[in-house]
Amino acid sequence: MDSPQSPNTQHLAGGSAIPVSLMKRGEYGTVNKVSGKTDIRRFLEGLGFVPGAMVRIVKSDLSGHILEVKGSRIALDSSMATKIMVDQ
Repeated sequence: MDSPQSPNTQHLAGGSAIPVSLMKRGEYGTVNKVSGKTDIRRFLEGLGFVPGAMVRIVKSDLSGHILEVKGSRIALDSSMATKIMVDQ
């Protein structure tokens, strides 16, 4: 049985995945996919947004998003946050 925080949990593409930019403060999700051009994907993956990683929304408003991933808080604008797809 997989725990909800297991970094090795496999997810299918599609289904209930939503952009992290649509999540609300305090919600958790598991990264399903990172989209965008190669340099953007590598940048986000280097910050810890890799498939299976747990993400928590610390703050989300018009100015951007503060996300917690792998023990770090990361600030992203909405255009970057829409490239991170998560399962809730």
